[in-house]
Amino acid sequence: MKIIKDYEYKNQILEDGEISANRLNLVFLVVSEMISIIVIALMLFNVFPITLKYVVPILIVVMVFFAVPLAIYLIHDKFINKNKSILSWNKFKYVIYICAFTGFLLVDVILSFHAILLLAIPPLMASQYSYNKRDWIIIFIATIVTIPIITYGSFIFGIADRNLFKNMITDEEAIIIANRIEILSSKRIVEILLHYVIPRILAVYVIDFLIAAILKRNQRMLDKEMKLSLEVQEEIQKNSLIQQRVIEELASVIESRDVSTGEHVRRTKKYVEILCNQLAKMDKYKDILTEDAINNIVSSAPLHDIGKIVVSDLILLKPGRLTKEEFDAMKIHTSKGGEMIKNFFNNFENEGFIERAYEIAMYHHEKWDGTGYPCNLKEDEIPLSARIMAISDVFDALVSKRVYKESMDVEDAFKIIVEDAGKHFDPELIDAAKLVKEEFFEVAKSNNLE
Repeated sequence: MKIIKDYEYKNQILEDGEISANRLNLVFLVVSEMISIIVIALMLFNVFPITLKYVVPILIVVMVFFAVPLAIYLIHDKFINKNKSILSWNKFKYVIYICAFTGFLLVDVILSFHAILLLAIPPLMASQYSYNKRDWIIIFIATIVTIPIITYGSFIFGIADRNLFKNMITDEEAIIIANRIEILSSKRIVEILLHYVIPRILAVYVIDFLIAAILKRNQRMLDKEMKLSLEVQEEIQKNSLIQQRVIEELASVIESRDVSTGEHVRRTKKYVEILCNQLAKMDKYKDILTEDAINNIVSSAPLHDIGKIVVSDLILLKPGRLTKEEFDAMKIHTSKGGEMIKNFFNNFENEGFIERAYEIAMYHHEKWDGTGYPCNLKEDEIPLSARIMAISDVFDALVSKRVYKESMDVEDAFKIIVEDAGKHFDPELIDAAKLVKEEFFEVAKSNNLE
């Protein structure tokens, strides 16, 4: 099992959250863009009888701001860099903030100060990200600054509002900007500040504060959940390591009948891991040999000869060549090993581990040309895990000293493996093994693999 460090786990969670939030907010800006287009179309067809000449141009500027983050995303991800999405850039959210704030500010200006609650939308967008005190201070300041701009801006440029003009000018006169500016006397500025600006600052500020408080609470809950998850993961990893060590030691005892010898089990496991990692780089196997699949194959590799427990010591430890009858008795360890794994691990939660362990124990002596045992499978009929195990097992058998033979030089052993491509072994797997043969040699020469 791969050990994940605390900071790696937290960083991955945070990055995934940022990407998800950026994607969601991009979708929202696209929807806002579409609504703006619909509003402009309705104005052009006089469905909305608005005559103020500044409305359509300002809405077009709004559309530009809403489109900027999407344009950056498309240019970066589709034309410049397809490997690392800009959505994972931790500063991309500020582009979204600025464009959203500016866009809704302009919308509020042309729709009148009554639409100021639209300024609650950017904080809602910010709530999709993890809590950051600095960001929220900026949001609160932006709220205080933009509301007066919206209120006075809507008085000058927005759709006429009777509450502000108080019948001082007619609708026709209000269309002229000069008339609006003339009415905006110092006395009128103070009146608008007291009756319209301050109440709306307080209202939006309360909304922003509530959103920030909810986000901060959720962040605390997420941090506790992440901490608990890490503790559970660490406990699972400890148990997995203990379980794996028990399996390895059990397998080594079965293999050699000697509690002090477990190097064959550890070396073959390492060869399997090396070969799996190399195959995972190939297009043919990258979707098959996922991280979980590799973990299951590597973890179950030590059990490949578990069936030898039923084989007599007289056969296993015989210094000379086996007779036909003795070799037939030796062959039983494959089918017996598969049977034992099905029986012993039937309540094991990891079904992938059980399946790979069964395949390896049962079929690791099958041959590519169909002359192996116990089922005379050939080529792709042999499970991939068993084909990988076959190469690892035979190579280590060749380079290891046994009661019936001396060890062989690693170069000579590997040459035999390569020559058996297409006969004993899968040719594609042998091609992959050639690329990592130095790693094989390094493992073969190691005296202790913990």
